[in-house]
Amino acid sequence: MKIQGNSPNHEASAAARLEQTRLERQGKADRPGDAGTDRVELSSDAQLASAAMKAAENAPSIRQDVVAAARQKLVAGRVGQDPMKLADRLIDHLLER
Repeated sequence: MKIQGNSPNHEASAAARLEQTRLERQGKADRPGDAGTDRVELSSDAQLASAAMKAAENAPSIRQDVVAAARQKLVAGRVGQDPMKLADRLIDHLLER
């Protein structure tokens, strides 16, 4: 088989024809500047996930109000008095996941 370097690239021309057909179907083939424009659309789930990630990034890593409340309970002696109750709550919390 002889390969000649001056023959057209069939894959590139097929890809160009496919792109032209796609643009014609969308009605954009005649508009200048549209042929090379890319566009990305996110699903509503992806938008929700993005918003959740941004909210988590902006939230403080330590909730000072919870720390202060726990500190007050510790000082008042309301924390650590019943180890069995603590164990039950820890197990219940792990089972909820």
